[in-house]
Amino acid sequence: MIEVKLHKPIAHKDNWWYYSWDDEEGVFSLDFVQTLFESNPDEKDFKFNIHCNGGEVEEGLAIYDCLRTSGKNIYMNIEGACHSMAVCMLLAAPKENRTANPNCRALIHKVWTPYAGGTPDDLEAQAEEMRNLQNKILDIYADRTDLPREELEAIMAEEKTRSAEDLLNWGFIGKINSYNTNFKPLNKSSMAKNKTLKERVSNFVNEVQKFLGTALNYEFVGEDGEVLFSTEAEDDKLEVGMAATPDGTFELPDGRKVTIADGVITEIEDPQSDPATEDNKTEEELRAENEQLRAKLTEATNLLNEAKKSIKSDYVPGTRVGGATQKNAKSMTAEERRAAIKEKLNRKK
Repeated sequence: MIEVKLHKPIAHKDNWWYYSWDDEEGVFSLDFVQTLFESNPDEKDFKFNIHCNGGEVEEGLAIYDCLRTSGKNIYMNIEGACHSMAVCMLLAAPKENRTANPNCRALIHKVWTPYAGGTPDDLEAQAEEMRNLQNKILDIYADRTDLPREELEAIMAEEKTRSAEDLLNWGFIGKINSYNTNFKPLNKSSMAKNKTLKERVSNFVNEVQKFLGTALNYEFVGEDGEVLFSTEAEDDKLEVGMAATPDGTFELPDGRKVTIADGVITEIEDPQSDPATEDNKTEEELRAENEQLRAKLTEATNLLNEAKKSIKSDYVPGTRVGGATQKNAKSMTAEERRAAIKEKLNRKK
C-alpha cells in the first residue's frame, strides 16, 4: 500500500502560484494523482491521509472521477481537517475504506467563489454554474452516504463544522479510529498459567464434590478455562433431555457441540473425525495416551487418599471410671473393671 498526504489545497497544477503567497508548497491536483498512478502501475492499494481546507470545485470533481475510475483500491483517512472539497475526496473511497481520527473536523458548505464580477448577465451565468457544481456535489453525497438528498441539502445550508461522530452517523465514514498506544502488552505466559489453573481448580472441585456426594452440577469447561455450561449431574455424562444451563450452542474441547434450549439439552453433535487418523495412531501416540491415563489415575487416587485422611477421625477416648485410661482399661479383666466401679461408687457416698 502506498500512503499519500492530502494536505495541500485542491487546485489545478497551473494555479499553484495563487496559493504560494500563503506559504503553501504546491497543490493537490489531477496531474499529481495521475502521475502517482502512472508511476506505480503494479500497486493496487492507495491510502490518502486528509488534512486539507479544500480548494477548487472543478479540479476536485475531476480528481474524484479519476479516483473512482482508476481501478485501484482507494482508502481515505481524515487526520485532522476535511473541509469543503476535501469531503468529496473522502467519498471517493468505498464506505468501509473511509476512516477518521477521533478529533477530526469536517466543514460542509455551499459552493462559493471569490471571482464574481461583470454584467448582471455574467453574474447570473456564474450563479447558474455554481448551482450546477453544487448539485454535482450533492449527487456525490447522496450516492456515497446513508442520508437522503433533502437532509444533505439542509446540512450543507447550515455550513457548520462537523465531528467524527456526525460523519459516522451520516455514513460519510465507516469507522472512527481507535487509539492504539500505551497498551500494556499481554503476557502470554501468564495467560497460559491462568488457563491451566482454572482447569485444575474446576476439575478438583468436581472430583471433591463427587467423592463427598454433594455434587449438584457438573461444569463443562472450554479451552480457555471458562465454564461453558453446567448440567444437573455428578459426572460428565451428556444426554439429550438432560437439564442444563444456560441456553445456547457450545463446542467442547473434544469437538462435540451441545445445544441447550429452554434449560434442556436438545442436541449433541459428535465431532467429525477422520477414521484413518483414529485407527492408525503411531506407537508413540498410543504410549503418550497411556501415560496420560496413568497420570490421571494416579492423580485421582492421591486425591481420594487425601480426602479420606481428612475425613478419618483421630479421636482418642479420655479416662474411664476409676481413672483407668483407654490403654490400661483394655488390659483389665471384667472382674477387675467391676471392682474398680464399685470402689468409685463407694468413695462418692
